[in-house]
Amino acid sequence: MIIRLLVILVLLAGCAKRIPQVSPITPQKSYSELVDEFISCSGKGKIVSRGFYQGALSFTFISQNDSSFFQFKDPLGRKALLMWITPINVTAWNLIENKQYAYNQILDFFPFLQVVEPLDITKFLWGVQPDYKKLNGVDSKVSSHIVLQFGNEELGSVQNALVTASFNDNKINQSVNIRIKGRTLQRNEINLQKVWKLIHS
Repeated sequence: MIIRLLVILVLLAGCAKRIPQVSPITPQKSYSELVDEFISCSGKGKIVSRGFYQGALSFTFISQNDSSFFQFKDPLGRKALLMWITPINVTAWNLIENKQYAYNQILDFFPFLQVVEPLDITKFLWGVQPDYKKLNGVDSKVSSHIVLQFGNEELGSVQNALVTASFNDNKINQSVNIRIKGRTLQRNEINLQKVWKLIHS
């Protein structure tokens, strides 16, 4: 009887599956923690729009403190657009037509600025998801058909990096998808005004 019991226990042990070891995800740092540790952030990505404006633009970015600078290129590789975001202002310049966009024109290309603060864009570039539970200051009749989504994937050596942001306005079938393809945190200071003037000239 004892031998039979031992045989059964051995068989059960052989059929048992090993429970996989799951490595705990390292908590992501907050935006304030990152800007305390690093001075600037730079990288590259791609933005794809559908609706009022349809097309794809690659971009590079530089972010420092609470401001961010974008340089967009069209599919032909031409420098097409410069955009500078500060907490209180958004400036965009069309390099091909050599003209500055009014704010309502900027919203046509970047409709997510209707529902997020400029600082939220900077936080996203640094890899931090904006911390809000509802759309900032947007009327409920508008926000009811607008969806914002964020996605995390492996990016370089970072396992769970924030890399995608999607804006969808279901009422007018407009969408904007942003994907970060590279992000580098740095401890050296960058003169954003000098960069803007250099490229703009």
